Amino acid sequence: LRNPLVYDELIGESFMRVICFLLILTGLDANAATFSPSQVAVVKYFDFFNRSDRDALNKATSSPFVLNIAGVTTSYEKYGDAVDFDGLRKTGWSYSRIRKNESIYEDEATAMVGINFTRYTEAGDVLSISDVVYVLVMEEGQWKLKAGFVNGNLSLGK
Repeated sequence: LRNPLVYDELIGESFMRVICFLLILTGLDANAATFSPSQVAVVKYFDFFNRSDRDALNKATSSPFVLNIAGVTTSYEKYGDAVDFDGLRKTGWSYSRIRKNESIYEDEATAMVGINFTRYTEAGDVLSISDVVYVLVMEEGQWKLKAGFVNGNLSLGK
């Protein structure tokens, strides 16, 4: 009752989807394997930021957290005090994506990671492209972001 040609086409198409998916995963794993532990910490931070997870951001950062944006330095008791997600959404922000993640320096206690990232609207339009250098410290056996130096202006929704 089944048309064998249609059946074979469906199996072939499904098989190709699985192969493509595995190739994508392999490529992502290969790139992630080249990231240093401090670079991975920054990727996780961006994930928490995109989810607007203030508690996770506070756990991923060291206190106090220092930001220098366009030459103005501000210290916050917790990173969560620095960002207003509702205000960011009012600017049109929906999510951010890292474009470049570069390890500048890393030893057993401190690290510096250079990031270039883009902020997008819900429709996928570019809102801004920014460069930031993060300083990380090793605390309690994990990398935590301690400071961020933003080249240019960057709104945190406030």
